[in-house]
Amino acid sequence: MAQKAAKITKDTIFLDMLQQHPETARVLKRYNLACVGCLGAQSEPIELGAINHGLDPEQLLADLNAALT
Repeated sequence: MAQKAAKITKDTIFLDMLQQHPETARVLKRYNLACVGCLGAQSEPIELGAINHGLDPEQLLADLNAALT
């Protein structure tokens, strides 16, 4: 069985994600990421933001995509 493609990718910009999928804000809060008020969120992709905050980008992506179901 083929795996369903992720809706949020490592290149997704935080602000775009939050606008399209507001439910992901709960996941960011669990990771103590204050992306909603951060200027970097306007242009920073998920992967870079995770790395800059010492997080595993793959785990963050998995959790963000899980919030969409």
